[in-house]
Amino acid sequence: MPSSPAVTLTGGVAGHFTGGRDANPVVGTPISVKPIANENELQTAIRKVQSSVVEVKVNLGYGGSQGSGVIMANSGLIVTNNHVIDGATGKVEVITAAAEGTPAEIVAKSPSEDLAVLRPDTPAGPGVALSDDTAGPPSSGTSVFAIGSPFGLQNTVTAGVVSAYRNDNGMPLIQFDAPVNPGNSGGGLFDLAGAMVGVPTSIRSPVEGNVGIAFAVPASRVRAILATVK
Repeated sequence: MPSSPAVTLTGGVAGHFTGGRDANPVVGTPISVKPIANENELQTAIRKVQSSVVEVKVNLGYGGSQGSGVIMANSGLIVTNNHVIDGATGKVEVITAAAEGTPAEIVAKSPSEDLAVLRPDTPAGPGVALSDDTAGPPSSGTSVFAIGSPFGLQNTVTAGVVSAYRNDNGMPLIQFDAPVNPGNSGGGLFDLAGAMVGVPTSIRSPVEGNVGIAFAVPASRVRAILATVK
């Protein structure tokens, strides 16, 4: 199967998108990531947001792609990555956490920030709130968890911490160490309050798998693209 496309990340680092085209199985030795200390707090946060994360499928049966998306509170719009829906012919298909499908229209795209917004034909589930990052992004060491559909395995949860905050030629990125893989793209990166802090977009790895260096578009950029949708 073809490998996922390469992308240039901060500092000119070669990486791979965490979604889109089919990818080869993970090779090499996976790293171990320390669990978040407060297990009950983590489980409560997961239950709060898990039903808001969907799977996004594009051009099924025609060399299409697969990724994830997150339903936004109040509007019911779905945020995903632009590279997940890039090349879509017409509407895409959204698979809810309850395994129900609904078509969705692409209503906004920002290729430079790798974000896109979908409007489902029917409600896709409850929505989540964006974190209030007006005072700045989450600091290094903040506990976070990711939910998405890596390799089509819907509702997969991984946990870790924010590693750093990067800037790639004016494009802000949250670096984190929760394992994500192809199919996580467009899913959510959440804090322990259940607020979405970012959208996983890419990983840095010498192989077609995760080695603990991942990047997410922060909530501030998600908020900005949502504001453009009428």
